[in-house]
Amino acid sequence: MGRRPHAQDFDAREHLLDVAVGLFAERGIANTTVAQIAAASGVTSAMVHYWFQTREKLLDALFEEKLLVAFDSVWQPADPAHDDPLALTQGIVARLFDVTTRMPWLPSLWLREVINEGGLLRERALAHLPAHKLAGFAQNIARGCASGQLNAQLEPLLLFNSVLGLVMLPQATAKIWQRLDPHASFERATLERHVVALLTHGISGGPAPTPPAASRRAKRPAR
Repeated sequence: MGRRPHAQDFDAREHLLDVAVGLFAERGIANTTVAQIAAASGVTSAMVHYWFQTREKLLDALFEEKLLVAFDSVWQPADPAHDDPLALTQGIVARLFDVTTRMPWLPSLWLREVINEGGLLRERALAHLPAHKLAGFAQNIARGCASGQLNAQLEPLLLFNSVLGLVMLPQATAKIWQRLDPHASFERATLERHVVALLTHGISGGPAPTPPAASRRAKRPAR
């Protein structure tokens, strides 16, 4: 029987996982060795193997303990069947930024290993996508388009992809753009303001639409 792990062992395991995911996001999974993870963590390769046994088990742990947590935190609070479509979309945007603030490595890892053909997390991600939530989101947006609350030219099935791209891509490519323009801001407040403005107002110069809740308050008769 193996020894019973102590509390500090769990800290060591979490540290190894954090170091591994950072290296995977920076270099790609295929270009990162166990020896590199061990060296960056300040431990031996044997310690990495002790906790994760194989590379596949390390990837399983990364996906289950990091990416699935991110998926859940974005989608769990959403109620696509009943939420107002604008509030639903803006809530997803805010929670995506919450996730990338907590997990700054996520945009690069997502681009390298999930979106990219041949990415080593792609099949795991496809197997765990919240298909019912995505379908509910698209149906909600379609209802908003049909009622006139949203732009009828929107493609409901594509809107979540657009949201994901608007949030993830600028963060994944921030280092490139900052080399071109050192003054470019990729702080959360700047990016979130830009994404919300683009989704709710587009690039036209007209007045921004009044959010539904504010509109209802404005129409409520004075007592």
